[in-house]
This record gives sequence, C-alpha cells and structure tokens, in this order.
Amino acid sequence: MTLRPGEAPGPAIAVFPFLKTREAVRLGNFNFRSTDDTEGLSEEDSTRVREIAEMLFLQDDLHIRASSYAMLPPLDLDSNDQCLRELQQVQSIVAYCYSAPRQTFGDIFFHFEQASLAVFSPEPVSIFLVRPEHGVEPLDNNSPLVPDEWHRVLGYQGRYNFHHPFWLAKGSRLYPPVPHIGLNISQDLAWDLRRCFTEPSRHHLLPELLRQPTTATGERILTAITWYNRANALSNDEASSILDLAVGFETLLALPNDAKTNRFIDAVSLLLGRASRLDIWAEQFYDVRSEVAHEGKTLRFRFMPTPKNKSSGSTLYQSLLTYGRQIFQLCVATLLFGDYQARNAGLPDILVTNQERFESICKILDDERLPITDRFEAVDATLALVSEFRYVQETGLSVATMIGALQRSAKKLLLCDRSLELPFERLIEDLANAKASADCYEGLAALHALNELKTVPTEDRSPRNLTLRLAEVVWHYTFMHYFWLKEQRAREANDKETP
Repeated sequence: MTLRPGEAPGPAIAVFPFLKTREAVRLGNFNFRSTDDTEGLSEEDSTRVREIAEMLFLQDDLHIRASSYAMLPPLDLDSNDQCLRELQQVQSIVAYCYSAPRQTFGDIFFHFEQASLAVFSPEPVSIFLVRPEHGVEPLDNNSPLVPDEWHRVLGYQGRYNFHHPFWLAKGSRLYPPVPHIGLNISQDLAWDLRRCFTEPSRHHLLPELLRQPTTATGERILTAITWYNRANALSNDEASSILDLAVGFETLLALPNDAKTNRFIDAVSLLLGRASRLDIWAEQFYDVRSEVAHEGKTLRFRFMPTPKNKSSGSTLYQSLLTYGRQIFQLCVATLLFGDYQARNAGLPDILVTNQERFESICKILDDERLPITDRFEAVDATLALVSEFRYVQETGLSVATMIGALQRSAKKLLLCDRSLELPFERLIEDLANAKASADCYEGLAALHALNELKTVPTEDRSPRNLTLRLAEVVWHYTFMHYFWLKEQRAREANDKETP
C-alpha cells in the first residue's frame, strides 16, 4: 500500500466488467447494480463509480457501455478480509451459474474470465505504476497527472480476480484478463440469476451458500466450485482443465488419498444412481486424470461408451470434460439438497450431546478475542439447544462442566453489567466465586440460593437473562444431586459429632 500515516482508503468498489444488469440484484451481503445507476450514493462515491466505469474497455478503444458494481467498505486488499472472502464466494457462484453446460453439445455459456471481478480501492498510487516511463510510448494525449511529494497521484489500487494487482488513475484503461472476450447481448445479471435460483432445478439452493455462517458441507462445496470454475478458464488447455475438475470432484466428494478411482466411481454412482455407463465415464475420466498428473500428457480426451473391439476398434464420443461438467453440477445439486434436508430436520443438532454443548459454552465464554457481550450472543443458540434437549437421557454429563459453564457466565456478567439489583448481584458474586471442590458442592449451593430467589428470565437476550437461562438448565440437571450431597454431608457431620 502507498498510504502514509494518518491516511485511509475510501469505500472500495467491486465490478463485474463484462456482466451488465438492468436492475439491482442482491448476492449475499452485496447489492450489485448497473454502473449507470448511482442513485442514493454520495457525490464522492458517484464520481468514483463513473470514473471507474470510464476505465473499463473490451479491446482497443472500445469502451464497455455498462457493467455491474457493488459498494464495499474501505478495504486493505493485502489482507485476508472477511468482506473479500465473501466477495470471492459471490464470484464463484456467479461464474458457476453462467457456466452451466448445454444439454446436447455440452459447451458452456460463459467461460470463467467473463465473470471476472475487479475490486477498486480509492487511494493514492505511485505515478510510476500508472504512468511508467521506460520502454513505452504514449499514443494519445492523456491528461497530465501531478504527483505529490511522495510521487503519488489520486487513483485506485485494485485486484483482478483476487490475485492480480493493478493500479489506475483517472484516464487509465482496464482490459480483460485474456486477449479476447465477447459481450453477450441478452445477458442480464439480475434476470439470469433470478431464473437460475428460482426454477426448480439444480441451482435453486445455491443462494444458501452465500449466507453466513455456512455449514461444513457448504464450505466444501464452495471450495469445489472454485476448482470447477478454474476448469472453465480460457487460459486452460484441456489437460489442465481435467486436472482442475478432478480436484473439484475430489474436494466435493471428500475422497481419501488412497484408492481414489474406486471411491470416485462409488461416490458418483451413490449420488446420481446407477445410471447406465456412468461408472464407465467415471473410470475413464479418472484414468485420464491420472495420466495427466503422473505423465504430464494424455491422448484420451474423449469418452469410449463401449469396450474396445478388436475388429472395429473403439467408438469415440463426446469429451470426457464435457460430461464431467454436467456430472459435477448434478453432484453439487444432490449434495446441496442433502445438506438442506439434514439442516431442515435439525440433524446436525440432534447428533450433538449436551455435554459437548456445555463444553462449547465454556470455550466461547473464555474466548478473549471477542468482547464479552459478543460472547454471550455467541452462546445463545447453543444454550437454546441445551434447553431443548435437557430431557433426553445422556450418560457422561459432567456436573463440573455444567457448573464451570455457569460460573464463567456469572463472572462475565459481573464484568459487563453494572446495573444488577443488589440481592441478585450478591448471589451472582457468590456463584462466580464459589470454591472449587471435587463434588462441586459449593457451586451447587450457590446455584440453589440463586434459584430460591425465583428470578424468571425474560425473552430478551441480555447477558443477565442468558445467565439466568443457563442457571435454570443447570439446576434442572443437578437439583437432585445437590440435595443428595447436602444430605450426605449432613450425615457425615452428624457421625463426627456422635461419640
């Protein structure tokens, strides 16, 4: 970065240079609209959008009339910013939708480069990066740029497809990442994605991947889609595309390191059924992938639907890569639907024990990276599940873990809420400071005293009420154990007093 101390970049702007839209479209946390639509923006942001739009060229001196853009917060493009990670996911989904293979010929609608994304960060840039002097010859009369004392001019630092840096100033031109890209006349980002997401087809669950936080399956699918998109790059030859697509399949299907060919055939067949010749394609595809990976080349790019015949030879049909794209998208759709069904049925929740949930609450409340109020917010959903499943029989549930979670909550409550009424505050202090013992009796006694106050939590999710909810659940689990311990201690004390 070329920023000096005290300087900060302005709001960044993301642009799909080669994709236009007639109306705004919401993708994850970003609102994309046409570069000729600056309604509602500040004068400074409107000027930047128009300035960036004037920099976008298709080839030669052919300026792109309209593109799609989204406003972003100020960014450090050299960091692993959450906003940039979410934006990468958006680009992956857009490129994936536009690469759907046609049924008959299997060719794709758009290659990856046509869904290229450029991120512009308004900040001073070096004059030597936007107007190099050596080995070049200007052919037109660019407006003069006056650098400051650090040889900088007002401009933009950028990233093309999150990997390739660029620097621009007013009057600069940004061209496609490959020599030639066509613009489709009918393409419309909002209309195309609406149709893609709403039709009952293989793509209608894709928007789920842009919601945070994603599931483990969702993360794996997004990573696999990134490799699938690489396989559709114009810069790839067919051998490289097969390797990229194979990595996409391996990621998608979570294949082990050994016996990948057999596992690949089984996984694809399990997801899509025992379709005729699907296993033949899978075996041939993975054999070709292995040839390219281990020998650096292959001549077997086409599918052989029938075994070799000594008299007539082998029949060659469509490209293995063509079928691979179609099969990959079908596998993604199947996995997305399975993940949706599992989450809709609460399967990820019911397979977790309350002991594990209490351990998770302890871990979150101990997380010093988060502000205390954020830690309480983070345990809310887990606490709701603890309450929901408290009537399910469970062995291995530790009283020490439950009391530990409650004491952590009490200590954090005292740190973040100074408005607690006096009797309640004293009971919370007693709970937080209860002496540790092997049977947790002191902590249970403090919990019993708090329970006797009969303070009922309300619906709001304040740290106070979350602590009360946690106390209520822990008391449900431990009240019988507490009274048994109390009686046992009374008997032991009585025995000591009796000669």
